[in-house]
Amino acid sequence: MTLGTGKGVEHGLACSIKTLNPDSVIFLGSSESPDLLERLKPLVPEFVPRFQPLRFMADKNDMEKCALDSRKLILELLENGVSSEDVEADFTSGTKAMTAGLCIAAVALGVGRLVYVTGDRDPQTGRVITGTERVLSIYPMRLIIQNKRQQLRTLFNKRLFADGLNIIEEVLSSCKLPEIQEEFAFWNILFKTYWLWDSFNHVEANETIGRIPKQWLERLGLHLSGNKEILGRVSKKLKQYKEQSQDAEATVKLLSSKEAELLLVDILANAERRGSQGKYDDAVARLYRACELIAQIALARYGIDTSKLKSEQIPEGLMPLFPEISQGEKVATMGLDRSYKFLKAKDEEKANNYLENKKLQGLLSKRNSSILAHGLLPVEKKTYTDLREQVLKLASNFYPGIDEFLAKASFPKIEVTL
Repeated sequence: MTLGTGKGVEHGLACSIKTLNPDSVIFLGSSESPDLLERLKPLVPEFVPRFQPLRFMADKNDMEKCALDSRKLILELLENGVSSEDVEADFTSGTKAMTAGLCIAAVALGVGRLVYVTGDRDPQTGRVITGTERVLSIYPMRLIIQNKRQQLRTLFNKRLFADGLNIIEEVLSSCKLPEIQEEFAFWNILFKTYWLWDSFNHVEANETIGRIPKQWLERLGLHLSGNKEILGRVSKKLKQYKEQSQDAEATVKLLSSKEAELLLVDILANAERRGSQGKYDDAVARLYRACELIAQIALARYGIDTSKLKSEQIPEGLMPLFPEISQGEKVATMGLDRSYKFLKAKDEEKANNYLENKKLQGLLSKRNSSILAHGLLPVEKKTYTDLREQVLKLASNFYPGIDEFLAKASFPKIEVTL
């Protein structure tokens, strides 16, 4: 509570103290404030034992110094175990700098509420007439929460889900208002779902996406039907794959299914998100993986697992491509080039879209020279955008209709103003 010097204001302060019934009262004032404090005491004798010694502000006319003094006091309370929700700041009395400084510090630190006393005013003095006082409250946390909503909207649209989860945790732990707890529980499950999905944790993401409250999705104008379709089908297939991990044919079974194309779509969508964040090395790494997966899916439909190609599966004309087999190895692995050459040998003419595409191969070689592969330099934006264009063409050649699924796998954006 700030203390000024004006006569008669003690009645307003007394009204505030009686209304708030605080456990402790700490005064902030100047060298001229003790007189007001002495006039206040007889009006609230039952509260005087709760009064703490007057704290002097460095300069009653310097708003910045007053704000820093107020901040220091509030932080002391918080460090001593007082909850920010239990701190109430009364700025009824004091110079403009003192009251403004207290308000700035209180809002910045998210105290429970700001209060001031108003009432009918004497037309000559402008002071509140004794007996007409009433206490008004302002809740800084509501203002802070509104800013948090705006931040979350921005973070969601930028796909910065981990940062959003940190903000949500902060709000849930600091504001116990039921309506805020309900709202931010929604934000929590929304961000967690897309953080899990963005991390390729499809199974857990699918479990949480169904628990997102529909009424909040409607408020934000979010339509998740396409996302739910992709995530549901992919997670179901991956769950089966994990359960069948002992089956030697599990990988081929997964990659030969229709859902394998959805996995490809998901990697392409993930690459686009990394590119939109300027993480071109990460994006290009995903596009490279997409090129591999395009071939892996096609080969799986011939019963071939690129991680353990058996000698009897290799056409005689391709044996020179696999010297390890002639050297006694029982199985061979196929990387990018060997996979597409193998497809070509299977009369898959679509393989030429890779084998004869010098631009695509040149862009992929730049990936090999990136700092996240074998080189020392970062990938440039143009390399990413050019490679994305080429990989999308390759994917569409192998799997027509992939664009429709790509739209369904793309994460939504919050367009409404919060």
